[in-house]
Amino acid sequence: MNPHTPNLLSLDGDYDIAADNWVVIIKPGQEEIITKPSQVTHASLAAYGISGKSTQITLPQGEEWIVPSNEPFSTIRGTVVYAQSEELELAEEPVEENVCGGTEQLIELDGFYEGLESGRWVIVSGERDIPGTSGVRFSELAMLSTVTQNVQLSDDQSNSLAGDKIHSFIKLADKLAYCFKRDTVTIHGNVVKATHGETRKEVLGSGDGAKALQSFVLKQPPLTYVSASNSTGVDSTLKVYVNDIQWHETNTLVDLPSSARNFTTKTDDEGKTAVVFGNGSEGARLPTGVENIKAEYRNGIGKAGNVKAEQISLLTTRPLGVKAVINPLRASGGADKETRDQARRNVPLAVKALDRLVSVQDYEDFVRVFAGIGKACAVELSDGRRQLVHITIAGANDIPIDRDSDLYRNLQQALLDCGDPYQAIELEIRELMLIVISAGICILPDYQWESVVDKVRATLLDAFSFDRRELGQDVLLSEVISVMQAVSGVAYVDVNIFGGLPEKIVRDEKDKERELCTPTDIASIVKKMGFDESGKLKPRPDSRIPVNLARTGSALPAQLAFITPEVPETLILNQIS
Repeated sequence: MNPHTPNLLSLDGDYDIAADNWVVIIKPGQEEIITKPSQVTHASLAAYGISGKSTQITLPQGEEWIVPSNEPFSTIRGTVVYAQSEELELAEEPVEENVCGGTEQLIELDGFYEGLESGRWVIVSGERDIPGTSGVRFSELAMLSTVTQNVQLSDDQSNSLAGDKIHSFIKLADKLAYCFKRDTVTIHGNVVKATHGETRKEVLGSGDGAKALQSFVLKQPPLTYVSASNSTGVDSTLKVYVNDIQWHETNTLVDLPSSARNFTTKTDDEGKTAVVFGNGSEGARLPTGVENIKAEYRNGIGKAGNVKAEQISLLTTRPLGVKAVINPLRASGGADKETRDQARRNVPLAVKALDRLVSVQDYEDFVRVFAGIGKACAVELSDGRRQLVHITIAGANDIPIDRDSDLYRNLQQALLDCGDPYQAIELEIRELMLIVISAGICILPDYQWESVVDKVRATLLDAFSFDRRELGQDVLLSEVISVMQAVSGVAYVDVNIFGGLPEKIVRDEKDKERELCTPTDIASIVKKMGFDESGKLKPRPDSRIPVNLARTGSALPAQLAFITPEVPETLILNQIS
């Protein structure tokens, strides 16, 4: 620093400093100077009896560094000059608000995304915000309500950040079932609908105009049926072309005109589907030709289609532009075909309502024979403002049913189409209750324990299975003892623990909201089955497990209690010596 030229700084060495860079000068006891030098030169400097190379920085006028004549040398030595600045990009301000959805929350995405439109389906995946718990991931289907492209940080336009890049802002049409931690959320925008079945195209054979009721068997069973909002609940994926003209499937050929291009199908016990054409008087005969009968259909059906979330990661055919595929949501609603026993029970119900829903019983019968539904219960309730038909459903063989699944939506639409359009309907999915049994068994002399206990377990699983129990049916201790006692080789039984483990409980008595049981809740409920409030072992178990039907006022779904082999800990059998 030169007292004669106070805006000239001489550094202690030769440095590569560009003239257009910012410099920061910090002198002890004074505020720092931040400026751009007007000139940077490299010269030799002699002082204090030595000489050396130096970089001289000329500050612009007005940024003078006043050096008093009596300033000590220590101040000069303590002065620091920062140069050769580097421009850094501003980091984006973090958004910590949880993603809960609904039209009240404006969700800012991490960039600009084209193709987002109102009404588009998206899947929100992330970690649920649960106090005291982490790592619970979930995915939900949602619909976009509004989409805007802007730089604003909130609904207030004056609160925008200058220099910020354009971001996409979205609102969801409905509130999500759960709130997600924002830093774990991924919103999948390229969402397509997928159902079970692989597409097949094959030649069935050749038509012969001289044959009546000509039939052909599909080579790739089983034929895929997809959910539909009609009275049966399904639509076939089969399309038949005769001489490249499509013929249509019908339920029966009776009373069809002789020129009707229709066919029927029948499926045998092995799942093979045959296509049957008319006889010339009831439905048209096939025209004579060579390999002129073609079929296009999909094969594959049943519970195997209920895949878990993120289980599908491969495509049979890869369309142009598709890099990868994943299913963030689990599949639900896939059911095996009816067994003979199930068909025997459902046939009388199918002709009672005749697709015209008038009484509450009509609604129950209609839902019971709907494809994919195993059990149904309809009651008339009031929500405090109006009377409504409350229907509780359970999937066939207790398959999972999600509210955003085709099965649930099509059933809801079919009820509106076949019933009174002004009748309020509430459709709920059953609430599960697992039966918990712990018992001791004394066997008769000369019987082997292993064979007897296996028979007792199999008999209990059958007597208290999903097929044998009804919605809202209580479970009696006398039933359990009677079933076990009837097994050959059992002398007597002693039931120690008998109770029901509900799927949901009321955690807060104020809001009465039912939540899924946690492992802590399950341990507490099981403990209460065998011990009283003082912690002593109960002298005898409860005589009844109450299983609720849909309740008036709260409109909660009906419960279904049964024993499941998937949780062996709910059925414990010990030998009494």
